[in-house]
Amino acid sequence: MPTRRRTLALAAGLVTSLTGCLGDGDGSNGTDPPAGDAPRTGTDGAAPTPAPSATPTPGPEGTPTVAGTAEPNRTADRVTAVPPATVTRVSEDLPDWTADRWIDTDYAQVLGIDAGDGRLYVTMGDEDGPSAVAALSPGGPEFDWVQSFAGEPTAGSHHDPTGTADIWGVTVDDGAVYSVHGRAESYEWTALHALDPGTGTQRWSFERERYLGVAGFLDGAVVVRATEFFEPEHSHDTPEEPLETTVYAVDPGGGDSQWSASVAGMDALAVGSDAVYVATGRTLSAYGSGGELRWERDLPATVRLATVLGDTVVCSVGERADDSSLVGVSADGANRWTVPLSTRWALPVGDRVYVGNDSVAAVTADGTVAWRVPAPAHDPLLAPDGSRLYTRTNVRMNAVDAYALPGGDRPYRFVTPSDNGWPVAATSETLVAEAITPKKADFTSLFAVDAATGEPRAVYRPSASVMTVLGFDKSVYAGFGDGRLGVFGGVG
Repeated sequence: MPTRRRTLALAAGLVTSLTGCLGDGDGSNGTDPPAGDAPRTGTDGAAPTPAPSATPTPGPEGTPTVAGTAEPNRTADRVTAVPPATVTRVSEDLPDWTADRWIDTDYAQVLGIDAGDGRLYVTMGDEDGPSAVAALSPGGPEFDWVQSFAGEPTAGSHHDPTGTADIWGVTVDDGAVYSVHGRAESYEWTALHALDPGTGTQRWSFERERYLGVAGFLDGAVVVRATEFFEPEHSHDTPEEPLETTVYAVDPGGGDSQWSASVAGMDALAVGSDAVYVATGRTLSAYGSGGELRWERDLPATVRLATVLGDTVVCSVGERADDSSLVGVSADGANRWTVPLSTRWALPVGDRVYVGNDSVAAVTADGTVAWRVPAPAHDPLLAPDGSRLYTRTNVRMNAVDAYALPGGDRPYRFVTPSDNGWPVAATSETLVAEAITPKKADFTSLFAVDAATGEPRAVYRPSASVMTVLGFDKSVYAGFGDGRLGVFGGVG
């Protein structure tokens, strides 16, 4: 079974292979290279950023301005971007970050950790199965319950509001825990299981000969996507025809399908308060809570992702993410606005959606760009209390930017001592950054960073692959490829 962290890191290495090699870095190669012929200066080895211009630089054509002014709030071009207030880095040997306690499981790998209703839910599995979900109370020395399943956990099957990573995990909602397991890697079947959160008892199972995943909840029903399998003859084969995806509304009480709708070649799926939005190519369709097709609209280009913000469906459209724009569509299907923001991920929080790719921006439901910072931004991580957004940044993607929400101030950038590093977990006190360090650990190391200042405080160098990390309350929970779950204290 592949590890998510290793897959993400290797993918990043392919992207950044022109600027640096996979492996341990140092102060000279772990940060942004200079722009043009600019000299390399400063504590992090990066070229100095020019001072902001006296007058605001206009944003992209069509960018809304701050209400009542001609100023594009916090919108600037790359030349006049305001740098992070502080740049921090590992300048000397850090003390070891040691776990307060370890929990050994009966499984080969701890694949996912999710929080819900004041409790943690741990996804575990063996190669080719079986697998399990376990409940853990904060501070508990052992699991409250363990429920086992045939097959393996299905990657990317739980509800992830960012839609940015294929990870293992569960979805917790309205007094139930939903988890998908099966034989997806052999293209046979997967099943959605509904569990009682207090006891782990299985209430029902919904099985199909397809990839299943939870997409959200609509009018009390569980919205489930089911995409047909494609078994390639060769590793680079692609389907000759678009794969069919069926959207089901599943009764949370008994697991029966209340209605379904099938589409070919689904590119994006989002669930709102009273409709399910499905994108295929350039077409965005809305299905009501009874499964009726309410409307269809053609957008300017292929829909790459979709999310719901209030009564607006926010879509990233374009043939390539780097050339994409944001389009806002009202709940009745009318086009509201278009903003030329390149987007690879979208994270709705409160009354704003935060988007990122070659910049980070906050956009409201009416299309106003509340702020924009032109810095590379991938692998977003939201602090549990919603007060901070962390992104992977630098040309080499080896650093973490911290953004204060909702205003967008950037208090610091933490640069890892590697050519590849990214944020993986956070609490109110601690930011955890993972970095590829094969000379010093099994593959990656976990750096514990003071969440307030960005200063690195300690490092854990595991002897097994890092599979999943989660911040909960003031502790950090980490699962590894040797079947152990570690609980680490904060460092802030």
